[in-house]
Amino acid sequence: MDVATFTRPALPATTLAFLLFAMVLPSVRLRRRTGRPALVLHRSGPPLQRVIGVGMALFMGAIVLWSAAHLAFGEPALGVWHVPDALRWSGWALVAVGFAFTVRAQVEMGASWRIGIDSERTELVTGGLFGVVRNPIFSGMLIVVTGITLATPSAWTVMGWLDYLLLVSLQVRLEEDHLLRLHGGAYQRYAARVGRFIPGVGRLEAPGMDAAPRITV
Repeated sequence: MDVATFTRPALPATTLAFLLFAMVLPSVRLRRRTGRPALVLHRSGPPLQRVIGVGMALFMGAIVLWSAAHLAFGEPALGVWHVPDALRWSGWALVAVGFAFTVRAQVEMGASWRIGIDSERTELVTGGLFGVVRNPIFSGMLIVVTGITLATPSAWTVMGWLDYLLLVSLQVRLEEDHLLRLHGGAYQRYAARVGRFIPGVGRLEAPGMDAAPRITV
């Protein structure tokens, strides 16, 4: 099957499935399990958290619009680049891997999962995928966004990928500061041995416990 023919209906279907399984169902599951909402971007954390939250919402809206426009108008109208089909099929493979990675990480995080920084104390999860990278949910989402960019390569998707990378990088650093305050030495030791998004990369240095922790980029 031609990759463009496959992509036209597959992209909106994938977008809807991702929103359902990676956002809606985990939020419902958390509400039933704890009675608390998953979305806390708007009511907790530093002011920058709210700015990032708006950026994330705009990004997700842009993905939905891109998917709808791709289905309605086709690739030529959107300026999708002509690249080898193998590259675009690789993108779809990454979407599948990232999707599974994200959903699995959310299940493993259990009642500690939130969309944003919650003032309520949550359990520090370090097992499963969290023993491979500290932020497997974000890693999975970045894999999905990378896959979509490769499957529908254009100036718009490349800019979207860069935008999402910036938003996630800022959000994770806020969360790391929060977790250091919340869990202290336990998080410091965990982050010193486990990478941020990629195994072994972006580990938090572990000076003496009396010294201020320093986060590596």
